[in-house]
Amino acid sequence: MRRWLTGRMVSPLPEPGREIDPDQPIPDDPSELLPDAPEELPPPPIEATPDDPGGDPGGVPEPA
Repeated sequence: MRRWLTGRMVSPLPEPGREIDPDQPIPDDPSELLPDAPEELPPPPIEATPDDPGGDPGGVPEPA
């Protein structure tokens, strides 16, 4: 009889590398966690507000 699960499929996963030291305080700026980033992170998206919900004002109206 042929086995469905091979040794490679059931072998334990390797331990992850420790890139972040758990004893260090968490930085206020998330970009500090990415010191090797080639450029700065883009600004966060603009949130919709009740006065300006965004979207296409000339689009198809929603059903009532």
